[in-house]
Amino acid sequence: MKAKSIFTSCLTTGTLGIAVLGLLALAGCDEPEPRPYPRPVVVEPGPVIVENDLIYYPDYEVYYDPFARVYWHAERGVWVSGPAPVGVSVEVLRGAPFVHTGFHESPELHHAEIVRRYPHGWRPDGRR
Repeated sequence: MKAKSIFTSCLTTGTLGIAVLGLLALAGCDEPEPRPYPRPVVVEPGPVIVENDLIYYPDYEVYYDPFARVYWHAERGVWVSGPAPVGVSVEVLRGAPFVHTGFHESPELHHAEIVRRYPHGWRPDGRR
């Protein structure tokens, strides 16, 4: 019987504690305290990151993605990307003629058209 009275005592005490907490919470809530609306967050204008189009180097058939900072080239019919161009140095590419492609998708989707428009030897001034 002693175990039963301890259980009953704990149950009553727990129930009583919950009831007291509820009454305390209600007693302090006659009228809700007015809360100011949160102030709007003002975001200062800053740089906006926009996905750039790919840059194409016709003499090397290499694309550069300035947003992802990777170079694309075809290798055995598959387009691969990496942190550096293959077969040419970055310094040589920087001095080579280039064109902004106007797209950001995978080069394989547009390469046939790009090669027609900008063949090997293409120059921005139209001379070869």
